Amino acid sequence: MLACAIVAVGSAGCDRAEPPSRARVDVPASAAAIETYLREGLPDEAMRVADRLRELEPGSALAAELQARALLMAATHDAERGLDPLPRRRLALDRYAEACELAPREAGLWRSQGVAADMAGNAPRAILCYQTAAGLDPSSMQDRLLLGLAHLRRREFGEARRALDDAQRLAPDSPWPVSAQASLRAERGAFEEAIVLARHAVAMAPTESGLAVNLGKVLRQSGAPGQAIDVLMALEPEQRLQRGATEELALSLLDLGRINDAARAWNDFALASPSDALAAAEAGRLWLRAGDPVRARSCVNLARVAQPEGTIANDLQRLIEESLRSTTAP
Repeated sequence: MLACAIVAVGSAGCDRAEPPSRARVDVPASAAAIETYLREGLPDEAMRVADRLRELEPGSALAAELQARALLMAATHDAERGLDPLPRRRLALDRYAEACELAPREAGLWRSQGVAADMAGNAPRAILCYQTAAGLDPSSMQDRLLLGLAHLRRREFGEARRALDDAQRLAPDSPWPVSAQASLRAERGAFEEAIVLARHAVAMAPTESGLAVNLGKVLRQSGAPGQAIDVLMALEPEQRLQRGATEELALSLLDLGRINDAARAWNDFALASPSDALAAAEAGRLWLRAGDPVRARSCVNLARVAQPEGTIANDLQRLIEESLRSTTAP
């Protein structure tokens, strides 16, 4: 696909090869190839095409953006395999910064740079990017929402409230600012108001699983893990078998002392996501905590399939062996 997507003209005149500096690129075809690789979950292939495109088109904001997107997907795959995702997330952030320098009036690029900064743990830069995007697009709810959530993660409640109020004003029919307002109230301990807002957000868009997951989190934070479990178990199976929903479900189950059920929730997720070694390890640790080393050992195999050359399976195996030794010691 790379050969078809990026083409150097073969002649300059009758019979003389054109210098490499005058290479011509089919940018739409290259972008389409990268998008295909990303849809198929193949970030390494996407990066190869994106790197070549950037080499031939160094002044293209699109090329820099595509590099960044491929790097972020690769970082996600790293995290699932138990590898440190930060190096690639930081590279992605650098690429988005370059894209913004090349196209400084593109609000979407600033927004994406903000998301990359959040993922890289650089909250001040994320906030600056969201503010820039909001200034470029005064009608954008999304930028105010992301800005409010970034402030909320830093427990800057006043700034979060102002940004979320702006988001709600710009899109009064959207459930996402309402759900974010619920999170803000929960963080401030106003749980009754938080639950009302979170339930209202779910009622506005009943099929959006993210809203239900946030309702579950608010209920758990308020001391009602049983209600949280009811909300999360009502999701469709494919929605429940997503990381955010699984994590919230397991936390609520653990709050109720249902360790076996929490282990089963992570086990189900690991089976549905065979590349996620961390999920297999979490299931294994919980099975071990529940006193079931046989199921814990099965999770070692799941982790080894997900990360054949990594340490996650070995670490879990070592934990199981240490646990068994301590229970049989005189």
